[in-house]
Amino acid sequence: MPTVFVHNGYRVSFYSYDLAERMHVHVFKAGHECKVWLDDLTLAFNHGFRPNQIAEIRGIVTERRAEIVERW
Repeated sequence: MPTVFVHNGYRVSFYSYDLAERMHVHVFKAGHECKVWLDDLTLAFNHGFRPNQIAEIRGIVTERRAEIVERW
């Protein structure tokens, strides 16, 4: 699973075999994981992140969306 970047301890990655799905990233930190769709920033799932962390993750993904798309 390629890591796109690490930001504030959040590891943003994608699975190479997920390419049949619309563009998204998986975000990991402290044993938690969520999947964020890049087109509308909604969550496909969230395992353990609190609402304030989800807001931070969405902000990070928004800021660095161009980088994510380039690496995809």
